[in-house]
Amino acid sequence: MARYEEGLTDNLRDLCGRVHTGRYRPPPVRRVYIPKADGGKRPLGVPALEDKIVQSAVAEVLSAVYEADFLGFSYGFRPGRNLTWRLMLCIRRS
Repeated sequence: MARYEEGLTDNLRDLCGRVHTGRYRPPPVRRVYIPKADGGKRPLGVPALEDKIVQSAVAEVLSAVYEADFLGFSYGFRPGRNLTWRLMLCIRRS
């Protein structure tokens, strides 16, 4: 990550160019194993730094696009809203 930060502006510009021209190909996900309480191991996929950046940018754009389509009373899977928050609001009103 430190090497990526050294030329951050150029690296992001290059990444953006690859995404916009269709040349971006995410590298394989790195597999690591996390120990479980029962002695087993749980697999975990760790995406590469550039892939995390692309995923975050896509999620941000899609959230902005689809947020306008949600109704005011929709609370599932939305930033800053969740079912627990809605239930607490209903409880306070009753």
